[in-house]
Amino acid sequence: IGLARADALITIGSEPEQALFVAPKSPPRFHAALEPLQMGMDWAGTRVLAFAGIGHPEKFFTTLKHLGVEIIHAEALADHQPLTPALMNRLSADAKRHNARLVTTEKDAVRLPQAFRQEVLTLPVRLKVTNASALKSLLEQLRP
Repeated sequence: IGLARADALITIGSEPEQALFVAPKSPPRFHAALEPLQMGMDWAGTRVLAFAGIGHPEKFFTTLKHLGVEIIHAEALADHQPLTPALMNRLSADAKRHNARLVTTEKDAVRLPQAFRQEVLTLPVRLKVTNASALKSLLEQLRP
């Protein structure tokens, strides 16, 4: 029902994931992927304890692996799970025990307790649309 009202559809994922998506009679479709934002940090070989409370935390962990990160532990949290001081103390102690850094998503970083904000690395990502100019053109046509 929602697709019938949509003016455009953006599907996010790798090419194999895109191939699995089937939507008969869908509006114009644009492929996109979340890609790490280059911030000048060389992630390769960095030992981390990664944690994420997003819909599909394994996607975050896979992104880290593609960057060459050495994940000593991946903690998948429930979506929007509170990052309590008790949880963060446990994760921090585990990371220190393994000589690793804590890393999380931008979405989770904003919910970190103040005491942990300087301790946790954040991997920023941005949405990259395959045919962004065509999407921009379509959006301009739809403007009132």
